[in-house]
Amino acid sequence: MPKYLVLLSTFTILWGASSQSDAQPYNAPQDNNIKASVSVIGFNQLNTNLNTGGSFGWAWASASVSLIKPVSSATTVGASVRYDSQFWNWSNMESYNNGGKSPWSTINTPALSLIYSHKLDSDWKLNLVPTLESAAEQGANLNDSLTYGTILSASKQLSPTLNLGLGTGIFRQIDAYRVFPYLVIDWKISDRWNLNNPFPGGPTGGAGLELTYAVTTNFKVSGGAAYRSYRFRLNNSGPYAGGVGQNRFIPVFAKFSYAFDRTTILDLYTIANVGGSITATNINGNTALSTNYKTAPAIALNLIKRF
Repeated sequence: MPKYLVLLSTFTILWGASSQSDAQPYNAPQDNNIKASVSVIGFNQLNTNLNTGGSFGWAWASASVSLIKPVSSATTVGASVRYDSQFWNWSNMESYNNGGKSPWSTINTPALSLIYSHKLDSDWKLNLVPTLESAAEQGANLNDSLTYGTILSASKQLSPTLNLGLGTGIFRQIDAYRVFPYLVIDWKISDRWNLNNPFPGGPTGGAGLELTYAVTTNFKVSGGAAYRSYRFRLNNSGPYAGGVGQNRFIPVFAKFSYAFDRTTILDLYTIANVGGSITATNINGNTALSTNYKTAPAIALNLIKRF
């Protein structure tokens, strides 16, 4: 059995990578104790055809731990540590100018984020999340694969049921600058309906939108979409030695969430990755591979535990 399917059967942490508090204004706990959360995810995109021939599938496993502490009635600080691994499987790549070799295989991404949230007055809140990570194919030099930048968002509590604002992620992704603006929203439309951000904004893209319906107190169903762009340094033994690979797509998803209690939540995602593209540049920055791919089905499991 391919190892990416084995990993799907185990949980590892957080889609998108960092905690959801990065994407939305953080509501500070009522006490001054440190609050911790652990989130684990297993993701698998099924085998999908490239528009110019060949096919691929990939799996993603990620694990993160976040700590949050209020330091005053207005200010909260914290940190999040994350480790991601992507496992790629390619087929029928002989038509590409790479000797039939796989463009890349395993991508590892350790990351560290700091979290700062400040309530400016009774209605406004500011979030700042500086992030440093290294995204590299196994065997590549981590020093040549750094991504760094920050997420900045400001939101206003317009009513007891609506928090609205704007956020921007500004990052240097290895060899290119990226800006990902997004809408910050948490809107309790009714007792059962809610519109908010499904994923954190960050180096891979904006936060997206998710509409949720509470079937019962413990069970919710949701639908939404976001934008994702993964960029990583390639090793020196592949067909694009020392270059940069990139995978861009829009995940359109349905989510089914069950809360076992107030601190433990399990999410099941069914996903269609649309508008996907694969690119690779060589060590000189010239495009060596560029192709789109068909709509790609995927599934994911996400387990969140708060302490």
